[in-house]
Amino acid sequence: MVAANLIISLAISGIAGGCGEQFDLDQLPVATAKGAVGDTVYVLQSPVWVGFNKPQDVHIGYDFLLYVADTDNGRIVMMDLAGNVLGYSQPIRHPVAITQDHRFNLIIACEFDTVVGGQLLTLGAIAKLRLLDVHHNIAAAPVEIVYHEPVNKPVRRYTGVAALYDNSYYATRIGPDNTSPVDPDQGVIHFGKNDVPYPRDLIDLSPVLKIGGTGLTVLDSPSGITTFNDRRYLTDFILTQIGSQSLYKVQWLTFKPGSDFSIPSWESRFSQITDAGKTIVTDNFFSQPEDVTLDERGNIYVIDAGLDSLVKMNSQGQILRESFGPFKSGRSLNHPMGVAYFDRTLYIADTGNNRILRYRLSTDTR
Repeated sequence: MVAANLIISLAISGIAGGCGEQFDLDQLPVATAKGAVGDTVYVLQSPVWVGFNKPQDVHIGYDFLLYVADTDNGRIVMMDLAGNVLGYSQPIRHPVAITQDHRFNLIIACEFDTVVGGQLLTLGAIAKLRLLDVHHNIAAAPVEIVYHEPVNKPVRRYTGVAALYDNSYYATRIGPDNTSPVDPDQGVIHFGKNDVPYPRDLIDLSPVLKIGGTGLTVLDSPSGITTFNDRRYLTDFILTQIGSQSLYKVQWLTFKPGSDFSIPSWESRFSQITDAGKTIVTDNFFSQPEDVTLDERGNIYVIDAGLDSLVKMNSQGQILRESFGPFKSGRSLNHPMGVAYFDRTLYIADTGNNRILRYRLSTDTR
């Protein structure tokens, strides 16, 4: 295992570090001697799940059902883990991300149409489907727009949502106007369980991050967010972003309450200095990461639409040998944008191919 980690570290340092180019996962060895890199791989499962139109997210709920943000069909699809469709939501405009809280509410990043002064406007919005109220009959659940952007901010859009332990949730937001120090377009917005955003001056509740730049704890077109089902990290989150300036497009952020010698702030769990050489703080390792999921061991799975790849890291932010790019996946991924994990199975929203793929480790399929 030490040898395997050394090979990976050297590969990353030589290909990605400091050269301004993304790491090519296919340059990792596919198969070598016993105990080396490549002896465990992810295997595509059959059948492939089809019938979607540019699905951008997939999520396993606390009810152990699978939900697909079927973006260009304008709906959420409810499925069981065997792939049977259990129902479709009522129409939702452009759903791109989905999560579920502990009350079985589906929370959806989407859009909302309204008419102002006789003119049709489309606004960024958050919707809820209260499944418990309709006994999990998703077709009967009203699409409740619980929040939408003001009419004077028509280009803002939400790109990711992630529920927290107390049924509050984070949402990532993008937009071009970031000059305001109090209300920039880009941000990580923390909504209470009543769907009201917490004020930005409550720093322990509202992650206020610098917008633009290349460093850690910097926002640059956030594309997705995930939280932890772990008491050790109750408010932590992992953020993905796709802006051209950011060197670190996947960031694990945690709140530091401060002390007599420091002010409270949101900080990266990893440092370019003390964690040098780890994948998560390697310059330009990722290209267009769109989503993150976690497993019960704390492993981190990143789906990268720019690389058509799945990057698996351990909880220390170091790449693992099960990661795969176009060659190792048989070029089966085309601009994938969503990923979920449950019971040793990865579920990937293969957006460009209009389908959901499932992968299991070769050691779990024998």
